[in-house]
Amino acid sequence: MVKKGETMIKAIHKAICPACKGNGFIRVPYELARDEQWADCEVCKSQGELTYDEKNFVEQFAPSKSN
Repeated sequence: MVKKGETMIKAIHKAICPACKGNGFIRVPYELARDEQWADCEVCKSQGELTYDEKNFVEQFAPSKSN
């Protein structure tokens, strides 16, 4: 229980971005650019990792309850 005046510490989880695999950028397909091109990863905003709070982490990684 948190008493008045105290703050609760929120758990923060970090995960490697699945889109860029932690690089912060992705390769543009040759068919689109006709040249070797790279672009910033929009999923993680070029950070290479995603930050989740406790609620989002559980929703993202918890096994499905429908099984």
